[in-house]
Amino acid sequence: MNRKLWPNLLSATRIALMPAVLGSAIAGSRVWFTVLIAVSLATDALDGYFARRFHAFSELGRKLDSAADYVTLVTGVTGIALLWPEIMRRELPWVVTGMVSFFAVIIYGFIRLGHAPCYHTWASKTGAVVCPVTLVPLLNEWTAVPFHLTILWLVLTGIEEIAISLVVPRHVGEMPTLWHAVRARRGRVRAGGAGSAE
Repeated sequence: MNRKLWPNLLSATRIALMPAVLGSAIAGSRVWFTVLIAVSLATDALDGYFARRFHAFSELGRKLDSAADYVTLVTGVTGIALLWPEIMRRELPWVVTGMVSFFAVIIYGFIRLGHAPCYHTWASKTGAVVCPVTLVPLLNEWTAVPFHLTILWLVLTGIEEIAISLVVPRHVGEMPTLWHAVRARRGRVRAGGAGSAE
């Protein structure tokens, strides 16, 4: 198999795992839910690694990875609500805040750009790694502080991604930070000015 297809295959695998993740939650199995979510999160880490390792970046790959993230998020939250209902009720304002900040970027992207932005910023990648880790102390009733801090981080991440859309509204591809977006816009402006001077 062409190694450049590995990242997309892993993203597709993450989506394919979601019915089993949801099924384990409906069946009341915390163990299988945790195992399957852990496997899906591992594919999330590996698809990025293989994309960088084999220079397998593509617009399809970015969209597939983002779609897998959306499905995993919704399925994961649903599973936690089924398996840890008391914690979900207690943390609902924080969960809703995180979900709103996540999906606000998507909705704004469709309204302004006609598609969901797939910037894969450094902040969003950091949040994707940290957020699942904070669920360990949260679901074990140790402390909710790391989870709350991560939700605040996700809100700031959403604000940055909307700002990127404002700065470079026609950009397609990854954009690590708002600073990179500002630099890209300045470069385009300079290029446009040079072209008009000719």
